[in-house]
Amino acid sequence: MSAPHPQADVRIPLTVLTGFLGSGKTTLLNRMVRDPAYADAAVIINEFGEIGVDHHLVRGVQGRIALIEGGCICCTASGGVADALRDLFMAAMRRQIRPFRHVLVETTGLAGPAPLLFTLRHDPFLAERYVYRGTIAVADAQHLPRQLEAQPEAAQQIALADAVAISKADLCAADQVERTREAVLGINPGAVVSVLRPGAELDESLLDARRQGRSDTLGQTTRWLGAFTRGRRAPHAGISHAVLDLPRPISRSAFLAGMDALQARYGEALLRVKGVVRFAGEAEPCAVHGVHRQLYPPEPLQRADNLAAPTRLVFILRGAQAQDLLPQAARLLGQEG
Repeated sequence: MSAPHPQADVRIPLTVLTGFLGSGKTTLLNRMVRDPAYADAAVIINEFGEIGVDHHLVRGVQGRIALIEGGCICCTASGGVADALRDLFMAAMRRQIRPFRHVLVETTGLAGPAPLLFTLRHDPFLAERYVYRGTIAVADAQHLPRQLEAQPEAAQQIALADAVAISKADLCAADQVERTREAVLGINPGAVVSVLRPGAELDESLLDARRQGRSDTLGQTTRWLGAFTRGRRAPHAGISHAVLDLPRPISRSAFLAGMDALQARYGEALLRVKGVVRFAGEAEPCAVHGVHRQLYPPEPLQRADNLAAPTRLVFILRGAQAQDLLPQAARLLGQEG
């Protein structure tokens, strides 16, 4: 008898849209809300005037909640994203707005997704109703290389992204667009990178939020991890990454304790940790994901035929050499020797 599949996650998927000031987030957001993939979405923004959602797309409904032409629900987050998420959910429960099947949260140009991830992890009301499904970052082909040298927030946004959309490619030469792609992959080799073209369809990676309740698969995660082991690109000067294989099984409790100590040691410098772990006594591998001091609950991975998943963690750090982290990580996770 085959093992039962993990119960489907019925929480509402939430995707973050980020990018440095002037990168083109507003332009991408306006394209996304016009796409049929987001017809049943809720979009959380800071201020209508600040974020610049096209005026003719928005019509008022009540208070901070409005409707966008094409079906999206738009909510200002002047009181905080957590309040907006609660208000949207309760408005749908009271049938003041129609139900929504995913949420897109646009951050300010100097912000990353870490505070939102912390809120989703620790607010019981939100944790029961919403689930983080990745970050999309917009990278400005005209200015990204200079931004990476001068603005640590720009590098952090790229490091935390699952998908990166290169903007303003139509204003640059092809070699400049390629240099931007290489800069992105130097920071985050596992990111899915696409180039935004006027009039062209959006890449599938930018529409991933529509996959309600999707679970990660063993193949997807293994490919992400493999991108960090091929060593084809030099890392960005301010960002480094290192890979730790875990040859020995580890209990959940030992893993959580070791990661807690490691994240406390490196704090904000530890931009991201992601990997696959096979816990002692458990048949199925789990995906693990963390940002800064936060480690999110391990999620069982779907089986992939004829695929042996490595038990491996990737660490992405800012302002520190990731290779220096490896001996500490191996010791704390019982993998020395």
